[in-house]
Amino acid sequence: MPSPIPILLDVDTGIDDALALLLAVRSPEVALLGVTTVAGNVDVEQTTRNTLAVLELAGAVHVPVARGAARPLLRRLTTATFFHGPNGLGGVELPPARRTPEPEPAALFLIRQVLARPGEVTLIATGPLTNVALALRLEPAFGPALRRLVVMGGAARVPGNVSPVAEANFYADPEAARIVFEAGLPLTMVGLDVTTRALFPAELYSRLAETRRRIPKRFDAVASFCLDILEFYLRADLAAGLSGSPLHDPLTVAGVIWPELLQLEPAFVTIETESAAARGQSVTNLSGVVELLTHGPEHDDVSGLTRVTPNCEVAVGVAADTFLERFCARLGLGE
Repeated sequence: MPSPIPILLDVDTGIDDALALLLAVRSPEVALLGVTTVAGNVDVEQTTRNTLAVLELAGAVHVPVARGAARPLLRRLTTATFFHGPNGLGGVELPPARRTPEPEPAALFLIRQVLARPGEVTLIATGPLTNVALALRLEPAFGPALRRLVVMGGAARVPGNVSPVAEANFYADPEAARIVFEAGLPLTMVGLDVTTRALFPAELYSRLAETRRRIPKRFDAVASFCLDILEFYLRADLAAGLSGSPLHDPLTVAGVIWPELLQLEPAFVTIETESAAARGQSVTNLSGVVELLTHGPEHDDVSGLTRVTPNCEVAVGVAADTFLERFCARLGLGE
């Protein structure tokens, strides 16, 4: 078996971040070097408590956790307790972790970890990109030293989920997202085009909940916790008109573990920061061309086409059934 891929996770631990953390810990294909937290689904103090507690539940107390940004670069914090509950875990209370975060701020922690292994580390960001943008601004060598940055966020060909055009992580801190997409990194965007097709179905949850009622020993502590938090997540998603819960963050991690799950296309993506109506929109050019404007004394003229250089890869297709099967198997939720 190939050597595990060294990864760092940057999270705003709500329900799907917790599932992503557990998937990473239970996957021998990756080696989790550390986790950084950011404000997003809930405030950063709560995301940090949740992250420490989830890692302890999984027996991963060796994985360091660094607390990150408490607010976006320029905006007011926007949280998502409707989908994640006031504590970010759907009201499920884990025992408080017996350890504390690293004394080092998240951005400096990311810089140190990446520069210690230049060209080796894959950073997976499943929350607002504030910590990543700060690391890029603080240390010019940080970006070039990354093997790859994989971001859960954006929407290329589909509507947004927090506005008609914007996905929640990019909406929360559009300036940070713009910095990241303009940094010239080896970047992959795993957005709503694929995550909204990778659902945890309500019917599957009902079957598993009934199995747990009849045979409680069938589920270990991690699997039982997953069912508990999925119950709240599903209620919110069903109220939003979905047939299940999008596994946004677990799919992003799974795309690193099993690259064959995602179909990627090169694209040029820019993040909208000026328009209130389009705040956080990931304006995506998958065609590779734009109109060429010639400026005249009285008017401008479309005089041809010019090619654009992609700045990332965008996930446009997903093997959803295979992903769900593997996700459930890793977390003890297989039937």
